[in-house]
Amino acid sequence: MHVEPPKKSLSPSRPNDTESSEEQANFANKNITTLPDELLVKIFSNLDTRGLLNCQLVNRRWQEIIDRDHMLALAYYRRCHPAEQSTSPLTFERYHSSIRGWLRGFSDLGRESAARLDRFLQHKHFTERLFFSIAKVLAQAKALTCLDVGTITHSYWVNKASFSPDGNYLLTTASLDHSAKISELVAGQWQEKATSQQFYRVKKASFSPDGKRLVTASYDNTAEIWELEGGQWQKKNTLQHSHLRDACFSPDGRHLMTISSIAKIWELEGGQWQTKAIIRYSSPVASACFSLDGNYLVIAVANTPRIWELVDGEWKQSAALKHSSLVNNVSFSPDGNHLVTVTADWTAKIWGAFAGRWLKKATIRHHDQLRIASFSPDGSHLVTASADCTAKIWGLFNGHWQEQTTIRHSSSVEGASFSPDGKHLVLSSYDYTDKIWGLTGGQWQPKATIETSGLVRNTGFSPDGIHLVTTSDFIAKIWVLKSKENDDSC
Repeated sequence: MHVEPPKKSLSPSRPNDTESSEEQANFANKNITTLPDELLVKIFSNLDTRGLLNCQLVNRRWQEIIDRDHMLALAYYRRCHPAEQSTSPLTFERYHSSIRGWLRGFSDLGRESAARLDRFLQHKHFTERLFFSIAKVLAQAKALTCLDVGTITHSYWVNKASFSPDGNYLLTTASLDHSAKISELVAGQWQEKATSQQFYRVKKASFSPDGKRLVTASYDNTAEIWELEGGQWQKKNTLQHSHLRDACFSPDGRHLMTISSIAKIWELEGGQWQTKAIIRYSSPVASACFSLDGNYLVIAVANTPRIWELVDGEWKQSAALKHSSLVNNVSFSPDGNHLVTVTADWTAKIWGAFAGRWLKKATIRHHDQLRIASFSPDGSHLVTASADCTAKIWGLFNGHWQEQTTIRHSSSVEGASFSPDGKHLVLSSYDYTDKIWGLTGGQWQPKATIETSGLVRNTGFSPDGIHLVTTSDFIAKIWVLKSKENDDSC
């Protein structure tokens, strides 16, 4: 970043200013690069109350300061702390003590980067430069405000809510009232359009990738398929499957998988769904999903997820991933190069594809049951949510998975979902809150909190990232997200 000299009319007076104009110009014309991300992280974590308050003071008008004159921001901070410009021995020692305080806990790389910057600035303006970097990040890290724009009501607990791929429809399910409701966004308002009422409880429901179909899986051993025709949702097919646990579409929408102790793959032919393949196991299938390209599927049975590959129109097993505990959940990353397995021993394992083999890349440990493990849309992050009141975010850096942050709630974290651009994450907890976190400067920071009147079970973003749906008690609420500054609660 290049810093231009300040205009005289914009420079505040400084009673203890001992620098000459020439010295100021020399400093201003130096090309100062951005501080390393790691350094910024430590700065945030080491801010004391006074420093944080001053950050907020400057941040109120920071954007206009950046637009007008970078140097003015430095001058503004010096005006807040004129004593730092004194050359007395006491102030000199206070200055270096402050620097040591900033650097405490930094890695060797961070300390060397800071020391190099300090030397480059000839031991002047170091705290201002640190502050400048903090405030610049804060200016970019705007909070979110959440506006309640719709409510969908069921007669029993709402356990799932999801948007259609185009964001125009919302699917909500309440297991105990045996229903799945479809709502549509009409002229800015959410209106209920159809209800799938089944004889037994609805276990799962989901849209097809093109948003023109949806499937519900019920305890009455049937999967109902609905289609959108002429703006109306109509039931088209009912598929029979004993001990049905789940149903989901393939990425191209031409195939459908239903699971119990067997996995049935159905194909759409002439408007009817025909059984294409049956994969049998001696134990119930806990979880199954397709890869995004539709060429692979992973099926979790007992302690060994099995990966199947579509070869010449036939499904053939290509790998088996042995675990020491029961596997509860499995899913592919969007690019298909990784998959995550969640086991009953409170761990999640990340696996990577290499030369036709699947190798374990990382193990994520919690202190209680895992509720969910989910990749970000670009596959660069993974979040796990647990009953131990934490969510952990891991990032993929140079081919290696590394723990990035741990987010704590005061009760079990039941759900976690990334926004479509991967820059935000929403966490649902039994502490009656949904918390939204944002990725800024390579770090996850709190952005907004939605407080609810009941236990939060599920939350998710719309495909455009503008809407958010939350479920608690007997209702699903739809929110619109907007950026704002200096406020992080809804």
